[in-house]
Amino acid sequence: MVQGGLDAPDVTDDELVELYRLQGLTALYLGDEALARGAYEKLLQARPDFELPRSAPPKVRGLFAKLKEDLRHRRVHPVTLEVDPIPDPAPGDRVEVDAVLRDMALGARARLFYRRAGAQGFSSVDFVRDRARAEHYLAVLPAYELPVESTPYEVEYYFEVVDAAQRRLAGRGDPFHPLLFQVASKAAPATALTEGTSRPWYKSPWLWVAVGAVAIGGTAGVVALSSSEERGRVPITIRVEDAAP
Repeated sequence: MVQGGLDAPDVTDDELVELYRLQGLTALYLGDEALARGAYEKLLQARPDFELPRSAPPKVRGLFAKLKEDLRHRRVHPVTLEVDPIPDPAPGDRVEVDAVLRDMALGARARLFYRRAGAQGFSSVDFVRDRARAEHYLAVLPAYELPVESTPYEVEYYFEVVDAAQRRLAGRGDPFHPLLFQVASKAAPATALTEGTSRPWYKSPWLWVAVGAVAIGGTAGVVALSSSEERGRVPITIRVEDAAP
């Protein structure tokens, strides 16, 4: 019954807190301490100040106290984001981004931020959980955001997962170092960028895996790049001028 509640649509954060509390309690009574720990971890990641009622059994209170201590020392499972970079789309096509999110904290939110290169602000779309595939989430960039134009243009974007307090849990790219894809012009096919306009190393379309963790009062992040023999290049110009006689 608890699992059915967790899978139900439109469940509020307060309802999820109670559902995870009940899941942890019933799992302990059934002898499944691993499931109980996972339920209480998800609860505490979003509500680190949550306290069990005084009527909770000693075994439950003991496990709960241990988990809170682990949280203080950042020993809980971090949120993990696995997502491929967006390939260069055809103009006028909508873009679907599939991501794998593991150990999502209660109340956490994953979003795709995007803007036309050179624009000041980012727009965003939410990742929505795919109920047919566990831990899979989907974000859709509408076709009207990639109009057909007479000249090619570039779109900057980044991924971000935040908790209920808007603390960053995981992500790829950021507003200052976004990733990038190119949309071809109406007459030109969508092709890779030429050597003369190669992407900066931090915008290279590799597979990124981002790992983040939230501790009480702060955030910890770990980022790992997939292995690649490709190397980025940073252009450096040195100008020497003759001194005046």
